[in-house]
Amino acid sequence: MTEPDYVALVRHYEACFARHGATAAGVDWPDEAGAALRYDVMLDLIRHDPLAPTTPTLLDFGCGAGGLLEHLRADALGEHIAYRGHDLSARYIEYCRQTYPDVEFTIGDVLDGYELAPVDYVVANGVFTERLSLGHDAMFAFMVSVLSKLAEVAQRGVAFNVMSTHVDWERDDLFHVDPGRVADLAGSIGRRFAIRHDYPLYEFTTYLYR
Repeated sequence: MTEPDYVALVRHYEACFARHGATAAGVDWPDEAGAALRYDVMLDLIRHDPLAPTTPTLLDFGCGAGGLLEHLRADALGEHIAYRGHDLSARYIEYCRQTYPDVEFTIGDVLDGYELAPVDYVVANGVFTERLSLGHDAMFAFMVSVLSKLAEVAQRGVAFNVMSTHVDWERDDLFHVDPGRVADLAGSIGRRFAIRHDYPLYEFTTYLYR
């Protein structure tokens, strides 16, 4: 059976992991400082929600090698969050299950019938930042399809990032999207959303609140 086109993204990240291990480069981020900043921006989904539960459940969709979990364990916020990880890569999930045996990690394709358990928040960090050889329209359609699944299981909110078109250069293999187009998409999912374009990376993050 032919694999869906988006599985090429998984294979790319697995190759990064094989070369670099559980580092920022192992999930194809340029450096550790940028990766840490992205984790903080993702977690602001919870920090900025005035109605956040006392002990929220968080799904790290596209968890990779568990970098967000490691970051959470060094953050006071992590003491109050019930974390779960999910990925489409068996290599990442095997590593995470061995490294964090006390944490739940799941594997499955949400676009092929896999059903995620409900949580308060979902973050998709880096899931939509690279498109490689996928056409821009195909990548956008993939993002819309995945976000519709994540919005169904998130009781409080979803955060995701994409590369911005408001930059001084663009890479052909990255997924650069106009923030206005993402705002239209966010508005079609729900009335309450916010776009973060205020941090010093070539991307922006969108928060969808339920």
